[in-house]
Amino acid sequence: MPKSAKLGQNFLHDRNIAAKIIDVFLPQAGPNRPATTGPVLEIGPGPGILSALLLEKVPAERVTLVEVDRFLAQKLRERFGEQPRIVQEDILKVDLALLYPQERVAIVGNLPYHISKELIDWLIAQRSQVGSAVMMLQKDFIDKILALPGGKNYHAQSVVFQLLFQARRCFNISAGAFTPQPKVVSTVISARPLPPPLPDVGKFYSFVKQCFAERRKTLWNNLAPHFDKKILLAMAAASGLPATARAEQLPPGVFPGLFAARNG
Repeated sequence: MPKSAKLGQNFLHDRNIAAKIIDVFLPQAGPNRPATTGPVLEIGPGPGILSALLLEKVPAERVTLVEVDRFLAQKLRERFGEQPRIVQEDILKVDLALLYPQERVAIVGNLPYHISKELIDWLIAQRSQVGSAVMMLQKDFIDKILALPGGKNYHAQSVVFQLLFQARRCFNISAGAFTPQPKVVSTVISARPLPPPLPDVGKFYSFVKQCFAERRKTLWNNLAPHFDKKILLAMAAASGLPATARAEQLPPGVFPGLFAARNG
């Protein structure tokens, strides 16, 4: 068994679904749907079903395949030759600025579900190098990052992802399209970076995590260990939020203002 299967990767084998993903990723050119002309990076190509369809539409020299499994990476080299570029590496260790120092990359892939949270954090950190992304993930996880305020799925990563990316659900995929079959439904989403709401996204993300530290606590009690009472009162007054407000009740757009007011 390839190591990737041991790591929880479920490989897409349905060519029709693969073609559907490519159609979302590389739509036909039109007035409001320009074709992708920049470099392309596929995450987790596995045996290469998506890669083969991708290479029918994108010049091989513009494509990079990132595969963590050494056996599968070698099989991809045997199948495709010297082009596309094949990088045998953990995607979480890949720096897009080194691969494409002067270009934004379009990302596509069936992302390993066991590192979904880490992959979205990687995408957030790499967003200045990303032009677009079409990603297949577990539906339950997509429900979390696209969750609305007020529900149990809404959390710090939801806030930051929604502020930094314009995303839409494309379609669901049943377990039968994969080998081995997962016990979950998968979802394909399309995302494009938005202008960051604040200059220091890393510090902002840490601040939002503080806001959500304990869901049962109010926003202000979660922030109390990090800010003095006067600053908290000033933040509350500036935002017009009640003393009983919890982070899970607030829409993403409220948090940049709170972050900006954190120094009083």
